[in-house]
Amino acid sequence: MTTAYENPLHTHVAEQSEVKKWLVWAKQHQEMVFVGGLVILLVAVGVPYYLHTQEKADEDAQGVLSLAQYYQHAQVDAKNGPFKSEAEKNDKAMTTFQRIVTDFPGTPTAKLARYYTAKDQLILGQFGQAYSNFDVASQELKGTVLGDEAYLGKILALESDNKLSQAIGSAEIFVKSNTNSFVYPEVALTLSDLYLKNQNKDKAVEQLKAIAKTYADSNWGKEAASRLANLKS
Repeated sequence: MTTAYENPLHTHVAEQSEVKKWLVWAKQHQEMVFVGGLVILLVAVGVPYYLHTQEKADEDAQGVLSLAQYYQHAQVDAKNGPFKSEAEKNDKAMTTFQRIVTDFPGTPTAKLARYYTAKDQLILGQFGQAYSNFDVASQELKGTVLGDEAYLGKILALESDNKLSQAIGSAEIFVKSNTNSFVYPEVALTLSDLYLKNQNKDKAVEQLKAIAKTYADSNWGKEAASRLANLKS
């Protein structure tokens, strides 16, 4: 029972007793206490340090990204350069984007750079590498515009590599679960092309009819209607 008055001496003795118990326990478990303290110290110091270094790394990565984008949009001039051909320009941009992925892993800019690396690889005909990077980028950037663009790039890389069955499977998964994506009509049109390439005209026609109906007032719908007309002619 708690009384209205507690003897301060009793309270002090009780507190001392608890402290002694803790000290005895700590002495018996010195290694555990040391490790626990070390973990707390590492968390207290390491997390802010990691966040600071990642922020600095991303700033550096953005500088390299700007350089890669400069290469990507640089003039092509067979005589005066800076690039003598489109292939040379795209290769320089690609290797610079790749450098960001390698040197600044885990940063937001590295995720963007992987997507742009894949785009240049697709242009340069490096279909296997393009597919791999688009695949990772579609996960890293999932839920964003570029994430959906990366998924489309993955399908195009498979198509370019003549892996039609795999490309069809990936496109079918997308159109079933991403009807609100802004790239949906483009993926759907690509799927109709894949059906045709795979000698499945009936599915291609069905796909085009759906696009023409759903997007009747858009350029996508008009394109689908035009392709339908060509198939019937």
